[in-house]
Amino acid sequence: MIQPERVLADSQDMNGLWEEWDRATLFLESARIVFAREPKMWQSLGLVDSGGATISSRRDQVEHSVDLDKHLAALADENILWGAVLVHSYALVQNAAVEELGSKVPGIENWGQAILERNGKTWTDVKGGLAGAVEVAVVRNAIAHGTRRVDENSAKRIKRTGGPTTWRENSKISFGYAQLRGYRNRLKDLLVQSGLGSRER
Repeated sequence: MIQPERVLADSQDMNGLWEEWDRATLFLESARIVFAREPKMWQSLGLVDSGGATISSRRDQVEHSVDLDKHLAALADENILWGAVLVHSYALVQNAAVEELGSKVPGIENWGQAILERNGKTWTDVKGGLAGAVEVAVVRNAIAHGTRRVDENSAKRIKRTGGPTTWRENSKISFGYAQLRGYRNRLKDLLVQSGLGSRER
């Protein structure tokens, strides 16, 4: 049974940061359950691979109809889910940093270091270090901007911070559930090491 990761808010919680983090985690894990069960439900009805089956729904006064095979193919493309959760998680961390610093500072290299220094920490205290944080930022940017590729500036950024040499310009960005968990753990640990959250889960 999948148990969503849990972060317990402390008395210094910043505007429900960890509650929102938990909401994103629960959404991710619940969506994974739905995505896994949906094909099995249609298979049990004998409609999968039967050809020509169409399903529809009406919600909020909008009707949507789609071929069953296209519906199942859409659910199989979990990269969209991973990307949405990563973008949301990154936004939570970046906003917490802005609130802590009182102003916007460009690049996770800079605002991350600033919030760490306020708590007497450095990048060596964070899971994945500076290179790992920059990798997360590059993936987030490629998803948020719709390119899903490493551009020239991102490739230089990764190289400059000692990231993987496999991240070359124009290489395609694709990641799975395990990588998403790893990226979110790096972001979460950045907050914890900056004194903005608890280590308890």
